[in-house]
Amino acid sequence: MNKAQPLKITAKLLNGFACSDPWSPSIDGILAYWMLRERLGEQRFIANTITSENMAAVTGLPLAVQRDGGLWWYLCSSPQYSTLVEHLRYYHRRMDVQFAERYMIPPKGRISTKAGPYKNYRLMTRINTCPEVIWHVVGNQMEIKRLLVRCTHIGARVGAGNGEVIKWQVTEDGDPFLASLERPLPMAFAEKHG
Repeated sequence: MNKAQPLKITAKLLNGFACSDPWSPSIDGILAYWMLRERLGEQRFIANTITSENMAAVTGLPLAVQRDGGLWWYLCSSPQYSTLVEHLRYYHRRMDVQFAERYMIPPKGRISTKAGPYKNYRLMTRINTCPEVIWHVVGNQMEIKRLLVRCTHIGARVGAGNGEVIKWQVTEDGDPFLASLERPLPMAFAEKHG
């Protein structure tokens, strides 16, 4: 098993990916998803992905850890990419009222779609069209490659065709400075390091 070393992870994309902030998609989040899926097994992972037991930090990722006081985080940068075009894609969430009313008690009740949990929404996703996304990390190259081989999409709304990965590259030309400081950090740690 090889040791932790500075690495550059590149996701070559077929099309743009969707995200809601400049820190997404996070490579530690992607690796945690695939590691948790592997640890739990397919059936348990699918059944338990939204339970609070799985909301704890996933430990044991093939990434080096930075510690400061009682806090810790993985050594990996935020995603780096050059957006060629950024556009907004809208989608709608609508309640199937006719279907739901068949099962209402009392049968003559009504479902409000103007407010509450069944409200109809027009939602927006920001699409970044770029040829690749890069992360700098300090980690175990072979284990990172092994986890990423199953990852076919990154970002949000992958079911709508966003973020399709053509190829993953994990090379040894990573920047440890970027891996340690180019990401959201605790304020005290960030101030200490300028």
